[in-house]
Amino acid sequence: MKIVKKYLWIVMVFMLALSACEIQEITPPPTETQVIEETEVVLPETTEVVPVIPTEVLPIVDEEGNMSCTLVGPLFAELTEEQKVQLSIFPEVSDADYIKGPEDAILTVIEYTDFFCPYCSMAYGELETLMEKYPDDVRLVYRPLPLDSLHPTAPLAAYGAEAAGIQGKFWDMYSAIFLNQADLAALTAEDLAAWLTTTAEDMGLDVEQFVADMESEEVIDKITTEQQTMFAAGVSSTPTILVNGRPVGNWQAAYLSNFIEVMKAEKDMITECPPFVIDQDKEYTATIETEHGDLVLELYPKAAPMAVNSFVYLAREGFYDGVTFHRVYHDFMAQTGDPTGTGWSGAGYQFREEIVPELTYDEAYMVGVARGQAEGTSGSQFFITYVPYPSLNGGYTIFGKLIEGFDVLDQIAERDADNNPDSPAGEKIISITITEK
Repeated sequence: MKIVKKYLWIVMVFMLALSACEIQEITPPPTETQVIEETEVVLPETTEVVPVIPTEVLPIVDEEGNMSCTLVGPLFAELTEEQKVQLSIFPEVSDADYIKGPEDAILTVIEYTDFFCPYCSMAYGELETLMEKYPDDVRLVYRPLPLDSLHPTAPLAAYGAEAAGIQGKFWDMYSAIFLNQADLAALTAEDLAAWLTTTAEDMGLDVEQFVADMESEEVIDKITTEQQTMFAAGVSSTPTILVNGRPVGNWQAAYLSNFIEVMKAEKDMITECPPFVIDQDKEYTATIETEHGDLVLELYPKAAPMAVNSFVYLAREGFYDGVTFHRVYHDFMAQTGDPTGTGWSGAGYQFREEIVPELTYDEAYMVGVARGQAEGTSGSQFFITYVPYPSLNGGYTIFGKLIEGFDVLDQIAERDADNNPDSPAGEKIISITITEK
């Protein structure tokens, strides 16, 4: 039984998904970041019929009699030695950092930021939202990266924040600068210094000490050293965000929330391949109780024994109870089976696809298994098609068909957890009852 990683590493050059303030003449070195292999049904760009190649006949159970599967590793698997070397340009969190949030938080976010970078201001708002939503689960670490060639007074703002930090008011000054960024970015250095001094006084700081610290060689050298160290390593974009030590290109709160939800769900993930609980010679139906009524599925144990076995096992264990439909398009399909509701997670194991030429998506209401881009990544997530979708043929296991509850399927509200994660929660499966004859 092989344990596989759910998240892939690729060599990349800090391509920030939401753009950034970046010094163009510095080219970041190759490093690695996570690319999420979400379990999903990809919307095909064409309706071209793909030739169906039957799945090779392989054992469906292992030597112990359990269903053949691979276990999914944790979201943040231990770094390899090579990855540690590549990421060593980013220092470990230490007492030298300004840190907000509990030490035992499950998510540590390190931000390299410039107080006058517009994208950094956006990231500031998103990270504040994230911490408000998960006060016990997020730790934020600040690191200065003023891009003075783009924002000449950004180093001065960093000096001011550092000087406030010496008197225990770093995060107060940090917020004050970002909240007033639009006005402050246009000020001269002299006017900005005056604003920082007045703000320090309003915060109850020792103003004389604040000014002395802001102008001190110690503070200036600290900020400059951190800045030049990152430039030398090739890091020249702000914000540069690391999540649990790995660079990520999306700092939106809704996106980062998914990391937390998946990590919280990991403690309940299955840690061994499920037993083989079905009899392929028997008939199986599944009744999915929803908030609008029942969906009745006819299952295909002979054509897709592993998919049916996994579904039946999880249904009987109550895995699907309370799980939402996280991706629904009425001109395509309704997808569910992820306990986090993000589309990123599952039961904790995956299995190979079971492609049968006689079963196709040429008609509506087929029940298929969602999968990642790689082979052998079918799992607990499944979908029911609303319309014929032959583009799916040959790529996704069909393990059943909706035979009752068509009106119920139509009442499931459209949503997309990926593109609109802040939308209301998807509609829930109340329970699934398996009938065996």
